[in-house]
Order: sequence, then C-alpha cells, then structure tokens
Amino acid sequence: MKRALFLLAALAYAGISSAQHIVADTVPALPPYVYCEIMANHLPSHRESGVLFDFGQKVGATKYNRITDAEGNILYFNSGIDALNYMVCLGWEFVQAYTSGEDNGLSHYLLRIAPARLTAEQRAALLTPPEREKLKPGKKR
Repeated sequence: MKRALFLLAALAYAGISSAQHIVADTVPALPPYVYCEIMANHLPSHRESGVLFDFGQKVGATKYNRITDAEGNILYFNSGIDALNYMVCLGWEFVQAYTSGEDNGLSHYLLRIAPARLTAEQRAALLTPPEREKLKPGKKR
C-alpha cells in the first residue's frame, strides 16, 4: 500500500513539475530582406523628376519619399530606370516591375536588400516598428 501511495505521489509531482523552462525569444529576428518600391511617371513634369521611393515609412501629406545625398540635397532622376540603376549600384536587387494607373502611366519597380548589407543606421530607419494608434475607451472602429 505504501508503494502504491508513493508511486501515485511521484507521478503527481512529475506531472506538475517540468524539466525545462521555455522563455519566449525577446530579440526580434531580422527579416531576410528589406523592400523598396520605386514609382515613376512615364512623362515627368519639367519641375520634378516624377520618381518617388517607398520604404514603408509613414509620410506626411507635404513630405515625399525622395533619396538625398550625404549633404541632404534631393537627388533627381531622369526616369524610373535611372533610379533603378542607381539603387542597383547601391546593392539593391531588382525583384519585379509592373505598371498601373490610367493608360499604364505609372511604373513600379520592386527592389530588395538583405539587412546585413545595410549600415546600423539604415537598418534602424528601415526596420522601425509601425506606429500604433490608441483607441479611446468606448470607441469602436
């Protein structure tokens, strides 16, 4: 009887305890690639190059995603292909191209690069988590 009671107590204790303590990974892993989209009009205006870059950051109504040099001057490109060639020279890899808009007047070029090829500053700028809006209590979307 004592053996059966001891065996039952040992099994109950083994079921409650665990040999491993699993902790969730708190260090976020880098994605395999960071993406960029170049959008270019087929017929740029005389004042602007008509080329915009989308790196996924939030952009205000009056601020555009344009590439700047080290001094902060905006780089203007003659066409979408000119911008594509510039980005490929910086190490970005061409993935896909497609057109959209009225009469297919807008070209889209999708590029990617491995985060390991970026500087720490570039990684921090491109891999920031998205902003979240807090809903007011009692408000539903």
